[in-house]
Amino acid sequence: MINYLEPNVVIVDDVREEIQGIYEYFSQNGIGCKVYNPDLFEGDAPPASPLSDVSIIFLDLHYSDKFDPELCAGWVRQIVKPKSFYILVMWTKDQSKGEQISELLMTHNLVPFLTIIKSKIEFQVPNENRYNFETLIEDLNQQLESTPSLEEIQIWKKSVKQSTNEIIGNLTKNPAVLVDKLKKVIISHGGTSLKESNDYKHKRAILFDALDTVLISNTKKNIDYEISELNQQTLYNLQEVNNTDADKELNSWFHFKINKELSDSLITPGLISINNHSLFRKLYSIQDDPKLIKHFEVQNQNNIAIKDIVLVISRPCDIAQKKFGKNLKLLSGIIIYNAIRHTSGKRKGEIDFNNLNLPDSVKKYEHLHFSDEENDVTIMFDFRYSFSVPEKIFTEKFKNIQVFNKELLSEIQVEYSSYSSRLGITQIL
Repeated sequence: MINYLEPNVVIVDDVREEIQGIYEYFSQNGIGCKVYNPDLFEGDAPPASPLSDVSIIFLDLHYSDKFDPELCAGWVRQIVKPKSFYILVMWTKDQSKGEQISELLMTHNLVPFLTIIKSKIEFQVPNENRYNFETLIEDLNQQLESTPSLEEIQIWKKSVKQSTNEIIGNLTKNPAVLVDKLKKVIISHGGTSLKESNDYKHKRAILFDALDTVLISNTKKNIDYEISELNQQTLYNLQEVNNTDADKELNSWFHFKINKELSDSLITPGLISINNHSLFRKLYSIQDDPKLIKHFEVQNQNNIAIKDIVLVISRPCDIAQKKFGKNLKLLSGIIIYNAIRHTSGKRKGEIDFNNLNLPDSVKKYEHLHFSDEENDVTIMFDFRYSFSVPEKIFTEKFKNIQVFNKELLSEIQVEYSSYSSRLGITQIL
């Protein structure tokens, strides 16, 4: 269990005496700090997997007589995951060496929020074999204060950690009943059908999903911090908002339950799957629908990849209790990869649907990110095309790709129900 306790600050340096001042500063301020000796022969092994909560890395660039940028960048790669937030402070007498490291980190999606390149000689106490890093810490704080909105993000992070600890404390206050309590959480959140399942990873996902729900409900109570005058005037002044390009990856976080991989045997509400069944594609694809076929002409003429997909819209309680009958209820749609967009005029930036408006039966989600290879994805569903398939055929012929979060699924189900229950207009002749 102790292995899951991790530091916030990591120092990679083969001369402990030279960085002892930094280590003592963070330790005395109650901040977890870990020192790694990168010496190739007598040094430490890097962490077995990237750490989860590192905010600052102090990186020495001299491990041997020959400078090896790959070796230095490799330490960063083993300490933090790609796209993580962290601050990087590099020690080097030659600033160009630091720039080489920065270029390598960029190729691995490990760009720091802030990079500082320094020489330890700047901090050496005159006539003594020790270093005073107070000016470095002051410089670091000044640079971070130039981005005041970061303070709000850090307050949010702290509130999440505080709430997480409170939830764990409540769950574990009686260790004797912890197992049964967690079992009840899994069953109540995922349904009684899980009792007979041997898919332990799915059970873990259900448990964590339930804990996420509790966490979301409790983080707001731990944000009782004063808002700085500067953030009141900038971040929370919403009168002026500069238009920026859509952050497709962040957008996807708001749409989906992020999963590294989905088992094709998984059946869950909001599941999106590729339709690989030739008959069902022929019967229920919206690509050749008379009302839509002209909309896709521009995309087809440019050989844009479009695949048929379905969305599982069976009631969550029915799936949880395995009471959905012989068939699963699906909503038919398509997924478009790197769609052609208008480059000028009133529709600039919009997907080119042959200058036609989509009918009100179509629900569209765009600017989505599935992977680095699929980083501009659009999903569309048509409420006119719902159908049912047996569970066995679904698991054999449909490939799972994503899962909508509960809020978005509920929105789709409400709109689908509203569309399906519309009354027609009887004309009097």
